Amino acid sequence: MNEQNAPALDAWICEECGYVYDPTEGDLEQNIRPGIPFGNLPDDWLCPVCNAVREKFRIFDSTL
Repeated sequence: MNEQNAPALDAWICEECGYVYDPTEGDLEQNIRPGIPFGNLPDDWLCPVCNAVREKFRIFDSTL
């Protein structure tokens, strides 16, 4: 699934380090306020843990 057809407030996980971007929490260290969907993050946003680009993220499925 890609960003265009993902539900707005799905969490996304970094495939490099396992960091989970949760839009209900945002990323306050990078001035991303809560409520910002993954698809609305700035193009230059990087994983706050390993600096991976957005393309290295996939929707987080907590049932796996």
